[in-house]
Amino acid sequence: MPATTMDGTEQILFEYIGLAEFAGHIFLDKMEEGDSIIIRLYIKDEENGTYKLYDECIYTGVQDDPCIYVRPIIGKVGIRVTAQQITGTYKTITHQWFKR
Repeated sequence: MPATTMDGTEQILFEYIGLAEFAGHIFLDKMEEGDSIIIRLYIKDEENGTYKLYDECIYTGVQDDPCIYVRPIIGKVGIRVTAQQITGTYKTITHQWFKR
């Protein structure tokens, strides 16, 4: 399972170029009080284009439900999922992705 260490910058958790449908899980079980992480989902609308923000969620502190489900999304040109820890002690988060 991939693991990504936060460092205060926006880190790519997953990226796929091409036509496909993906879903995934992001595990925030290591979060503590004082930690905040932003999860962002981007879609690319045309080849050689830039990614456009599709969705953004902020998770703060200990999570009652530490497994974040990334619902299925179809991308024709590109999909990117990122995480950025904005407060607290930097964590390593694990994640997994499924092509449907």
